[in-house]
Amino acid sequence: MQRLSVKRSKRMRRDREFSHAFARLDFFGFSYYADGMRCLMLMLVLLMPLTSAGAELRVASLHPLLSEMARRVGGEHVEVVDLFPRNGELHRFEPTVHELASAVNCRFVLACGKGVEPYLTALRESLASTPSQVLELGDAVPDVMTPDGSAVDPHWWNAPENMKRAAISLTLALVQAMPQRAEAIWSRLAQYAQSMDALTREAHLALATVPQEQRALATAHAAMCHFCAAFRLQPLVVQGVAAESEGDLRSVAKLIRDLRSRGVRCVYSEMREAPRFLQNVAESAGAELGVLIMDGVAPEQPSYETIFRSNLCAVCKSLLPVPGDSR
Repeated sequence: MQRLSVKRSKRMRRDREFSHAFARLDFFGFSYYADGMRCLMLMLVLLMPLTSAGAELRVASLHPLLSEMARRVGGEHVEVVDLFPRNGELHRFEPTVHELASAVNCRFVLACGKGVEPYLTALRESLASTPSQVLELGDAVPDVMTPDGSAVDPHWWNAPENMKRAAISLTLALVQAMPQRAEAIWSRLAQYAQSMDALTREAHLALATVPQEQRALATAHAAMCHFCAAFRLQPLVVQGVAAESEGDLRSVAKLIRDLRSRGVRCVYSEMREAPRFLQNVAESAGAELGVLIMDGVAPEQPSYETIFRSNLCAVCKSLLPVPGDSR
């Protein structure tokens, strides 16, 4: 009986180890728990088409705004593969094996960086046997801390100047990969940079008349710190970096006092997110609840200019002085 018990114990342990290894053969399983995965990745490289007709380089993207940037800067010479699903949620998205397979023959995989994609280490490991290189375009952007100084706001795309910095970084990579197309790529970058500069000027002009004492932007989570830094606004954050995390009661009470003292007329949430907690804070502060496209993801995915102007219009509506309003 004892020998049978030992055998049963060994078999159960072996079964658990096998189950664990098999479970790893999902997205994170490409860390080579099984030698067969190398063969799978090689087969995908051989079977997938290199580029579409006319394109010379394939680029995969983990964010819709990076996809748009790559198409505008790379033009017809670059085929962009969107890994981010339509109407996906940025902070919940992780590429599946199927989505990852789409990136196998891509020269670059564009990522936001700054912690937006916690799976990047595993992604790099999974692509180690392929020609693909992960580019964290956010590395070109200076860090901006959240109001409490506890973390970096990773939503760097909410300032057009940052988009220009990221586009320059992308351009350098594309030119290195396609030196024969350098002139065309640099020309498209110049056009892209001009459009970002125009947005920056537009925002400065629109916000120029906001009194200093009213230059505060209240949001559900710390996703507009780059916008605030670019346009001299003070970010007031209700729930910290993650929209799902609720602040402690003492901090919330202080925030409500701050909102009232600053005369804040609107507290903004991300699209699809209007938690009851945030509604209660806004009501307690005598403010309305508004919406901003903070994650850069929206239905039908409009252009960056459209998203930025939509946010700017919403912010101006709540910050610009209103005749007869004593706040």
